Amino acid sequence: MKPSTEVTEANFEAEVLKSNRPVLVEFATEWSFSSTMLDGALDELGVELADCLKVAYVKLDRNPNLGLWYGIRCIPTMLCFVEGEERVGIFGTTSKEVILSQLRPVIRSLRAPSRLRSVTSSC
Repeated sequence: MKPSTEVTEANFEAEVLKSNRPVLVEFATEWSFSSTMLDGALDELGVELADCLKVAYVKLDRNPNLGLWYGIRCIPTMLCFVEGEERVGIFGTTSKEVILSQLRPVIRSLRAPSRLRSVTSSC
């Protein structure tokens, strides 16, 4: 299973807004070096937190309306959606640890499974 899902204007509602798990969406472009720097960290989070978090990405050069709808002004931008609502925003290139620290309150509030607790308890 691929650790992240490509989201487009056509499937954004189904994949993100109506997801039964929180969804971390990276808004990026194919040509941005800073966007590609996050790929490894996001793939790792997608694997480690697969039980409780979906990781997705939007290529803004192919889906510009999503960038407009969510006011994306910085590439990359990561938004975490829970039950269709934007809960966390992470802007610019950063590390896996910083991303996890921003997501930790959302993850903990959802009564994460024991596997996730072990990942987040030391943070």
